[in-house]
Amino acid sequence: MTLLDRLGFGCVALATMGTPGASRRLLEGVFERGIRHFDTAPVYGQGYSERLLGEFLRGKREQVSVATKFGLVPPRPATLPTAVVLPLNALRRRLRGRSASQPAAPTTTATPSSLSQSEIRPRISRAAVQSSFDASRRSLGTDYVDLYLLHEHVPASLEAAALDFLLELRATQKVKALGIAANGASYLGLSPSDVALWDVLQYEFGPAWPAHAGLPQRFPDKTHIFHSCLKGVRVLGDGQTPGEVLRDCLALNPGGKILFSSANAAHIADNLDALEAAR
Repeated sequence: MTLLDRLGFGCVALATMGTPGASRRLLEGVFERGIRHFDTAPVYGQGYSERLLGEFLRGKREQVSVATKFGLVPPRPATLPTAVVLPLNALRRRLRGRSASQPAAPTTTATPSSLSQSEIRPRISRAAVQSSFDASRRSLGTDYVDLYLLHEHVPASLEAAALDFLLELRATQKVKALGIAANGASYLGLSPSDVALWDVLQYEFGPAWPAHAGLPQRFPDKTHIFHSCLKGVRVLGDGQTPGEVLRDCLALNPGGKILFSSANAAHIADNLDALEAAR
C-alpha cells in the first residue's frame, strides 16, 4: 500500500465553496495529487456535498473509493441545482458574518459512557437506512458505495431489521464495507464483540486526542480511519511538525487511512508536502 493509498479527502466543506466550479477545482486538485478515497455524508452541506462529489466523479467512479454515512436525520432532499444553492449559501454566511472556510460539522456529546443502551432513542429502522442509502446513491450517481458508515451512533442504536439490511447490502456488494464514524470517545465504551460485524472504525486521532491512542490495539482486527490528526498541533507545542505528526499517526495505523479535510487547496498541499518530507 502506497502513501497515497492511505490518504483520503473529507468532503464536509464542499458546499461552502461558493460555486460548483470552486468545489470542483478543489476536488480536481486533490485527485491530481493522487488521493483516491473521498468521504462524505448526507448531512454535509445540507445534502449538497454528496451531489457535488457525484458530479465530480462522473467518468471517474471506478478510479476511486467513496464513503458516505447514515444514521443522522437527513436534510430535506437536495433538489435545487448546486449552481443556485452554493452562491445563496455563501451570501447567507456573509450576512451572518461566518467564514466560508469553517463549516459547521455535525457533532454529538452523547457517548456510550453516558448513555445506557436502553436510553439510546429513537433506534434506527430498516426503512430509515434504506431510504438514506437510496438517496445517497442517487446523489452520488453510483450503483454501489465502497464504505457505508453509521454516523455518530453506536451499533446498539440500530433495530435488528436495520442491521440485517446492512448485512444484505454488504453480501450483495452494494456496499463493499460497513463501518462506524463516531466520536472516538464512543468506542471507549464498546467491546470487540460490539463491533464484530463491522469492518471499519473512523474517529479523531492525534496529539489532541490522547484518550484515543489505544483504539487500534483495542480493536486490532478492524480497519481504522483517522481524522483531525493536526487539530491543536501548533497550540500544543509538542515539538513535532505537522508532517511528523501525520507520519507518526500513519505508523500507528499501518493498515488504515488518514482523512484530510479543508476548503483551502494550499493547506491540503502543505500537509501532503509536509508528510512527504517527514517520511
